[in-house]
Amino acid sequence: MSVAKIAGVLLLWTALHNVEAVLFQGSCSSGTVMCTNRYKCIPRNLVCNGVYDCSDSSDERGCGIPVPGAITASGRLQQSVPTSEDLTVGNKELNVPGNTSARKRLISWFKQRRKSGSSVDKWGSQLHRVAVALHLANESFFSPGNTIGLEITYELTIQLLHRLSKDKKMSSEELALYINAMMVVCMNPRDFYGLNLVQELRKRTEANANYTNPFQILVLCNSGEKMTTRDVDRVTAAYNSQHRPFWTDIQALSSLALACLSTKSNLVKDERILKDMLQELKRHQFRNGTVDNLKTTALVFQALLINDSFKKDFDAKSALQSIIQSVSGNITLFNAYYALPVLFGNSLLNVSSSHCRATPETEAEALEKALNVNGETISVQFSVWYGDKIELSRTWRLKMHPNNSIYDVIETVYKIDNRQKVEYNVVEGKPFVTSLGGIEDDPERGTFWFIYLRNLNADGEAVLKEQNYGNNTRESSTGLELG
Repeated sequence: MSVAKIAGVLLLWTALHNVEAVLFQGSCSSGTVMCTNRYKCIPRNLVCNGVYDCSDSSDERGCGIPVPGAITASGRLQQSVPTSEDLTVGNKELNVPGNTSARKRLISWFKQRRKSGSSVDKWGSQLHRVAVALHLANESFFSPGNTIGLEITYELTIQLLHRLSKDKKMSSEELALYINAMMVVCMNPRDFYGLNLVQELRKRTEANANYTNPFQILVLCNSGEKMTTRDVDRVTAAYNSQHRPFWTDIQALSSLALACLSTKSNLVKDERILKDMLQELKRHQFRNGTVDNLKTTALVFQALLINDSFKKDFDAKSALQSIIQSVSGNITLFNAYYALPVLFGNSLLNVSSSHCRATPETEAEALEKALNVNGETISVQFSVWYGDKIELSRTWRLKMHPNNSIYDVIETVYKIDNRQKVEYNVVEGKPFVTSLGGIEDDPERGTFWFIYLRNLNADGEAVLKEQNYGNNTRESSTGLELG
């Protein structure tokens, strides 16, 4: 039975305005300044940090040019924009010339990867890495209402649905990258349209009796998975493996993974193991500050942020200067992905969903509230299908009034899970679903939603629901099943 393929079109609807870099103290609280358009106040330390925190981009205009304090016509005090090359690394402040411009350059480079003329696949196959790098530069990229964050989140959903439906052999490392990205964009990797991706990664890890990439362990640990002493053994084994020429990279990832495991109660018995790992990493630094190359230098620096290990037996400032110098030339995605977090004093250990707004109620609570039905009821099974062969699906089982319509069922599911938001086109008073869960009909690709109906006790295939309008017959544009 053919079901519509998943696809989607998302429009990016805003542009930053060119405004001079002067912020207002106005009525903002102490330690903050107001954007020029007066829509919001931001902390002073977000001014000239390489990220547009004001919607009019006034916090990043004219950085490095002193603006004397003055009274404007509105009576508000104009503040001079601070110029700072200071970088907070752990508990230490380092003055690193070029840090601010390097931050801006890398963030701009990531943004320029976006294909403005494309309706889908705007950010490319490395979208998961783009999301993590931008988040580790500034959490506000994925705060509510941020257009870049909304677009990345939408495309990540489409991309992952497509990968899961078409590629059953996605590698464990690729799956871990998607889980990392889902955490930073505030998607739940334990419930992705009914799939528990964290559980799947754990299952694959346990099935691998030989070498385990420590990045998988780091992602499992960051996602809140229950970790074991076997995971500690996997990490230390990976650190001691001889997988050249990637040995130093693997050692750095192993150190990050073990640092996360060390936060779990009574899991890592000997603290000296991690200290010895980090000390070994320091020995790879050359006199010019680098460790093999830019990517490895940045990854090792991320590891040495653990317990401020960079302070001793490692030239941190020289390493940072080598990173900044390297990103002033040609930039590759891997270099940018590992370097950008370092320039903000962050690492892959900082990946989490702690910045996300807590959901007001659990799905179980929403289910109980939505299904509070009195009187006679019937059993209804509602499914959402993705892919030609229904490789991916999500199913709800409900109790509904006998006189409820299919659209009542759809709306009830939305009350249970607000990710299932539905949009309609109404023709002659009859609704047709054109978007579900943010995935829209796409006429250029010929992909649409369809409704299929089947008696719950019947063994036959579901029947396509049709609506008649005079002499015209139109198929409902939704991809759902009622049973």
